[in-house]
Amino acid sequence: MESNGPATVNKQRVHVRPETLRDAAPAALHLLPCDVQANGPAPVERFFTPAIRQGAAGLQVSFRGRSLQGEEVAVPPGLAGYVMAVEERGEGPLGTQNFPAGSRGDSEEEQEPLERDFDRVIGATGSFSRFTVWGLETFPGPDAKVLGALAWPSLAGAIHAQVPED
Repeated sequence: MESNGPATVNKQRVHVRPETLRDAAPAALHLLPCDVQANGPAPVERFFTPAIRQGAAGLQVSFRGRSLQGEEVAVPPGLAGYVMAVEERGEGPLGTQNFPAGSRGDSEEEQEPLERDFDRVIGATGSFSRFTVWGLETFPGPDAKVLGALAWPSLAGAIHAQVPED
């Protein structure tokens, strides 16, 4: 594989506002098999209120005239699901990230100031413990990428666990 020169990598730090995790309202999530060519707020609840039917093999719904087949997926035990949003950058300086005492493990160290083009601050806008995965005219099944991603934490734990000596 050829390269046309060095790749430009834009590195950024992402900071989570921990207080938003406690106050995140429950949200209903649907993972649709489509790509939306827009990024920003939209009144989704005004246009997408699915009339979900329980079929013989699972959940069924129609979206823009196409049949979708779906299944409910639970977030694995020990994990939590959050809907995150990047906070808008104001005109003033970003200041420093205010973490609760002891939450970062480095509370004795002086906090580094945030930089406008390098740091992003995100907060939770919703929380969930389950969501619906939809497939276009077929059920997502065990090969769905999101199901593999949800299985990864337990697999990673098993891979990195101490092996007892025999």
